[in-house]
Amino acid sequence: MSVTMQNASHHVNAKCIVLLCILHRMSDAHTRLVWAREAAGYEKAADAARAMGVPLPTYNAHENGSRGFRRMAQQYASKYRVSLEWLLTGKGQPRPGMKRSIPVVGYVGAGAEVFSIDDSIKGAGIDEIEPPPGASSNAVAVKVRGDSMRPAFYDGDYIIYDDRREGSEIAQYLGRECVVHLMDGRTFIKNLSAGSTPGTWSLWSYNAAPIQDVRIEWAARVRWVERA
Repeated sequence: MSVTMQNASHHVNAKCIVLLCILHRMSDAHTRLVWAREAAGYEKAADAARAMGVPLPTYNAHENGSRGFRRMAQQYASKYRVSLEWLLTGKGQPRPGMKRSIPVVGYVGAGAEVFSIDDSIKGAGIDEIEPPPGASSNAVAVKVRGDSMRPAFYDGDYIIYDDRREGSEIAQYLGRECVVHLMDGRTFIKNLSAGSTPGTWSLWSYNAAPIQDVRIEWAARVRWVERA
């Protein structure tokens, strides 16, 4: 199978696409802490806390993000054998020599149907792919299913994005093809434009009616398309 990387700065002729993501992108320190614990072989947080002599309520607060753990970061990094810089900032790799990959966090299809991926769906097959040049450590991908999105996307393509923006920073992506997560829980791949009232946005594509004056929780520019 021939695979090519295509920079998605070109205008993507996208149909109305609904996207459901499982966001294990590890963009936050507390999610990296959970990953590090599990990678070190501690299935339960209580076991790790006990091994390090950390009160369980304190440790749980570090893992759920309700409390920062910068003062404890060196101890955690040493115990879990991960890079302190990676644990705190997400830069670099968890461990020297570890092969980097991008998690595939969901599937994309045409129309309004949402394809939920969770532990109850056996064989859902969340994958990992090699990162394109220049991809950040926050990059994630979604996989195209079916042929309904031709000629923009084809069955088996991976759409890769990173660098989510919220609030006023969303305006940086005006006119760009983006993954946009609405306040009502829906997620689309659309071209982004300003709405008719402050704080709202309109979403456009060639082959579907525009979605106008919606509120967006976050937007992420589509950076690459890996062709199947």
